[in-house]
Amino acid sequence: MEAVTVTLDRIDRKIIACLIENAGLNNAELAERVGLTAAPLSRRLSRLYATGIIRQTIVIDAPKVGLGLQAFVEITLDRTTPQVGERFIEHVGRLPEVIEIHAVAGDFDFLLKISVRDMADFKRLIWQEFDRLAEIKTMRSTMVFDSPKISYGYLP
Repeated sequence: MEAVTVTLDRIDRKIIACLIENAGLNNAELAERVGLTAAPLSRRLSRLYATGIIRQTIVIDAPKVGLGLQAFVEITLDRTTPQVGERFIEHVGRLPEVIEIHAVAGDFDFLLKISVRDMADFKRLIWQEFDRLAEIKTMRSTMVFDSPKISYGYLP
């Protein structure tokens, strides 16, 4: 999949920065902060959503909803063919505990972010879901103690 670059002007960048800071702004508040009226703001937001620059999603504080364990799991596949990778992505993509999948270059093939209740839940996920995937050659887990900074946006 080839990435399409979209040109952002100063106002687009200001809209995005305001939403990164506070995604709960309503359109009137956002329009005021970026110096637009409602109609031009609405058109710009529609374009930013349509091009995929802004994605509609919510971010939860996992521990506050009972998901007390986050982990990063490095996966090395037995073979790195497109078909094997696609099967792997399809399987783990269906697991609600897998909240991020990153295909990477380096010492392993995929980096997954996992969010579960506790170590018993993590063990169940690994033993019942991941162990059934014959494509996995090696798997290495790193538990998250704390996340002092999480940012979902950066514009150079």
